[in-house]
Amino acid sequence: MAFLATCGMLTLLMLGIPVGLSLGVAGFLGLAYIGGLPLALAQLQSLPYNLANDYAFAVVPTFVFMGNLAMNGGMARELFVAADRWFGHMRGGLYLSTIAGSTAFGAASGSTIVNATVFTRVALPEMLRLGYSKKTAAACIASVGTLDAMIPPSVAMVVYGIITEQSIGKLMLAGIIPGVLAAIAYCLLMIVMVRLRPELAPQRLERASWRERFVSLGSTWSILVLFAVVMGGIYLGFFSPTASGAAGAFGALVILLLRGRLTFRIVWDSLLNAAVTTAMLFIIIIGGLMFSRMLLMSGALTSVVDWISSLGLSKLSLIAAICAMYIVLGCITDAISMLIVTLPFVFPIVMHAGLDPIWFGIICVQLLEIGAITPPVGLNLYATVSASEGAVSMEEIIEGIIPFVALNLVILAALVAFPEVVTWLPAQMKM
Repeated sequence: MAFLATCGMLTLLMLGIPVGLSLGVAGFLGLAYIGGLPLALAQLQSLPYNLANDYAFAVVPTFVFMGNLAMNGGMARELFVAADRWFGHMRGGLYLSTIAGSTAFGAASGSTIVNATVFTRVALPEMLRLGYSKKTAAACIASVGTLDAMIPPSVAMVVYGIITEQSIGKLMLAGIIPGVLAAIAYCLLMIVMVRLRPELAPQRLERASWRERFVSLGSTWSILVLFAVVMGGIYLGFFSPTASGAAGAFGALVILLLRGRLTFRIVWDSLLNAAVTTAMLFIIIIGGLMFSRMLLMSGALTSVVDWISSLGLSKLSLIAAICAMYIVLGCITDAISMLIVTLPFVFPIVMHAGLDPIWFGIICVQLLEIGAITPPVGLNLYATVSASEGAVSMEEIIEGIIPFVALNLVILAALVAFPEVVTWLPAQMKM
């Protein structure tokens, strides 16, 4: 039954049915077959209520609201302009500016799709105007946007923490160093690519003065304040990770008020976008939980866990197998639903093998980043193409994304080989 339900879910996805509905319908029908229609209806009644009633999930809409306030308040554009003042004169400088700005914006936004959309609208027109490669520019924006999942605050980390009952605060701290190192790796990749293929980026003649560069930094303080409020509050114990989203959203409102940018339109648009995004995520989570409940009641989860445990795989072999599975799944489904469906049976295997759950959470986030830029269901690719308003086609961005997927695989291998990069900072936090 679990196999048939999985095939049915994949069929619905291929027919274009939204992910949450595909998971929910397959899970509901599977539960109806296993335990009868009353059981399936009872699950359909209880799961949405239990999810909406879980205080831990309150962090999702507040983080999304904070990110939308930062976006609508012009903070992303200010970050890009400041980075452009420092790197724009270099060959390929707009690539570096996009990477720096997108990475910094990740400190105020927990959504990779929002990041990719914002910087497509901010950076892509300027890149095309100056003669940058359309394929590489769009691929760079889509790929670096995935760092939003690694750099706190991160919705993916929240979902992982709630499902596995791990500390969300430690997960967010664990993502800081890998996120910064990944941004540096992106910069090095673009420097090498532009050196080997000068046609990817023309040499820019104008150069900002040192005064203009330092003045531009003055407009970036708002992002630094938001990051300090959210992560500093968690680290120092002023509030819980669940409340950090509300603190960040309140901080964004105060910053916009102090800068004279707080308007009814910005607040309304940010609330509306946060509501729509949260509803979409919750539908996916509800459908995923329904599908996971079906897998549990069918006995499939227990069978898979017992079978893999009996193989006696080494830790490295186990992680390699899990990574391969997530990379394949990332090509056909979105990140959140992939986490919800797989963690109920993957996480017990990981714990049985004695692997660090916080480290594994960051590995999962890195795998989700890869899934967000791999076709045919790379959501960041679709977000970039949509935001470009016809300037870039899906075929072009897929052609340009290959070096960035390869880089993310290298980053994944480094995180597996050197777990201390992930575990050192959370170890300094006592909670």
